[in-house]
Amino acid sequence: MKKLLLLLSILCVSAALSAAPAKAKKTVKKAPAKKAAVSSAPVFSLPQVRSGAQWTTLDYTGTPLLIAVVSSGCIYCQKTLVQLEEARKALRDVQFVAVFTDEAPLKPLELLRQYNIRTDAVYGGGALAKQLKVDGVPMLFLYDAKHQLLKTFNGYADSRVKELKNAAGDLEKEVNVISVEGNSL
Repeated sequence: MKKLLLLLSILCVSAALSAAPAKAKKTVKKAPAKKAAVSSAPVFSLPQVRSGAQWTTLDYTGTPLLIAVVSSGCIYCQKTLVQLEEARKALRDVQFVAVFTDEAPLKPLELLRQYNIRTDAVYGGGALAKQLKVDGVPMLFLYDAKHQLLKTFNGYADSRVKELKNAAGDLEKEVNVISVEGNSL
């Protein structure tokens, strides 16, 4: 009898195991890759904060470019503007432009005056920010002399000036090579 009960138990367990659906393999869905910022500098023209005249990237073909997307209401953007001014003085071969997402020039102009910022500044950059896939301000884009993206900087960092100098280290050499090539033709 014991043998029969043992045999029945084994048969029941094996039947239960074979009847149970096979364990599904765990599949881990990868999050979609975040779209990278545009790899080459966009050609754009926006009104300057100080004069209202058009500022365009076409005027700086062959020059390294740093585009800083900022907003006047952002405290970290204000700190970044001060850093940009310091970096601009050190990196004379790089053209800096602060692109304000503000639709009117009044608040950006107040900030430029308050912090004595001489960096070129334009306003109405909301559409440009979307084109560059800006997901938060401040966001900086450093392009080489051929306007190919070298590096993107997200947010504010106390060490930003040093980071910009390091990232732009070879740009001065590149500008000199392009100048020599341009003069030899």
